[in-house]
Amino acid sequence: MLLRSNREPYEPEDVLIITKDDGTADIAPIVTINDERIYAESPQGNYAVPVGDARSFVGRKGRIFMYPSTVENVTDCQRIAALERSTVLRSITHFEDQQALPGKPLPLFKIMLGVAAVVLLIIILKAV
Repeated sequence: MLLRSNREPYEPEDVLIITKDDGTADIAPIVTINDERIYAESPQGNYAVPVGDARSFVGRKGRIFMYPSTVENVTDCQRIAALERSTVLRSITHFEDQQALPGKPLPLFKIMLGVAAVVLLIIILKAV
């Protein structure tokens, strides 16, 4: 029982292995997986890979996704990942709470001009 309490909870470590046609490979830890894409980050670059194009395996520490690719396709995956990341960051930084925005100031000059015109019209009509 004591040994069991000292263990850390098991957290899978999913990885993406990208093999290029020039014989090189890159191993990147996976950050998120959704219905369309696998998003992985590594020191060599970030990758956004279509889920349907990757083969999945199960390892001791988690899932392993293998993505065979050409060098040009890897560059495209890195560009897509950068685009998705900048889009997410842009949407986070441009968030504005609608209730926090102050309303437009009243056009006091136009209101005062309208009141003056009505008063002037009343004076003219009483004089006639």
